[in-house]
Amino acid sequence: MGKNDYITAIEISSSKISGTVGVKTYEGIKILAAASTPVIGFISKGVVRNVDETSNAINYIINSLESSLDNIAIKKAYVSLAGLTVHSIRSKVTRTFENYTKITPDIINDMAEENDSTFITPEGYTRVQAISQEYRLDGMIDKNPIGAPTRVIEGNYLNIVIKEQYLKQLNDSFEQAEIKIEDSFCAARMDADIILSTDARRNGCALVNIGADTTTIAIYNSDMMRKLIVLPLGSNNITTDLCSAQISRDEAEEIKITRGYKPSGNDFGPLDSDTTNTIIKARMNEILQNVKYQVEEFNENVNHLIFTGGGSKLKNLNLLLDEYLPNFKCEIISEPQFTLVSSDNVNINGIFSTALYSLLKQGNENCCEELKPTVYTPPVEQVLKFEDEQPKEEELKPENVAEVPKPTKQPSRNGFKKVLDIFKQGTFDFLEQATKDDGDNNDDDN
Repeated sequence: MGKNDYITAIEISSSKISGTVGVKTYEGIKILAAASTPVIGFISKGVVRNVDETSNAINYIINSLESSLDNIAIKKAYVSLAGLTVHSIRSKVTRTFENYTKITPDIINDMAEENDSTFITPEGYTRVQAISQEYRLDGMIDKNPIGAPTRVIEGNYLNIVIKEQYLKQLNDSFEQAEIKIEDSFCAARMDADIILSTDARRNGCALVNIGADTTTIAIYNSDMMRKLIVLPLGSNNITTDLCSAQISRDEAEEIKITRGYKPSGNDFGPLDSDTTNTIIKARMNEILQNVKYQVEEFNENVNHLIFTGGGSKLKNLNLLLDEYLPNFKCEIISEPQFTLVSSDNVNINGIFSTALYSLLKQGNENCCEELKPTVYTPPVEQVLKFEDEQPKEEELKPENVAEVPKPTKQPSRNGFKKVLDIFKQGTFDFLEQATKDDGDNNDDDN
């Protein structure tokens, strides 16, 4: 990676499209530009529904970022993968040896390639990533089998798949915007890299990201992602339910953030407490019960739930977690903390997310081109030549111009003088005759 490589990251979600440009320095990642634009209908549940409108939104992000940079053109970007159809499927590959055989990197690579070639992708889906899990050597778990002798090795893999048509619509949007996708990464993994501590991943936990239209559940255990599932439920469902009580969408959003679930207290705002609590409790209970089911189905004694995403900002969410998930240790991290260094004129409030930050960390290829500044070149002065003007001697090229014989005698300047004298004399005679005629006319009048 070069010294001045610019990394571009773009995150597409159901509520907004965000982008940033940064460079990696000794102090960390420095943010040079950031921008976002709201999504109004053309992306639903994290899936591109309208390619043209999505492409226009991407162009808006690119133009906004470039306007904050000097003579920089963005050509490609790192992109997060999310949406309703993203989920994980387990697979395994087994190798058996006649004698005890020491495991080498070649054996591990061959097993990974076999998983790539033999994995059966569900119809209509495509695999975007295969994550190596632990290995079993003669039935015993070993996370680092290289160098260990065994007769049987079993490799376990977590394959991330997405609906093929939805991935095509995402790729078409970037292609139409003339931005190459340098690489794409699963958004849930990137969130986990930033939010989850090593202890949480090792001991077992579920990262629950409540987004606008979806809720993503990533289950970790023994320091590895074990399951990924996306539910078609999100905080927008609460907003829609509140709007059914004849209030505006803006009022509903404000109620979620500023008031939320409030079991007691004075009524204020467009809805009374009983109506608000009934609506919020019903929808959050549906979301939380689905989360509980997915975690318990995993069946690996995961009892630590970490909530994040825009939906986790619901005021007094902790009270609902205590009520509906009493057997789980619940934690809310609605505003993940990470260290950013940004230029003075860059506003990252409300734009930056864990996915964008992680994309910048993952990026290792320059995404931009430095444009050469336009230099003004004055027009070449043109010299008009009259037909009778003789060219300069150095302008005549012997190979192109026939030799003109030089005159043996220079024309005399006296000839021109004689012509001038005649002209002057003629003019004088004409004026004298005109004066005389004028005098004669006056005498006749008298």
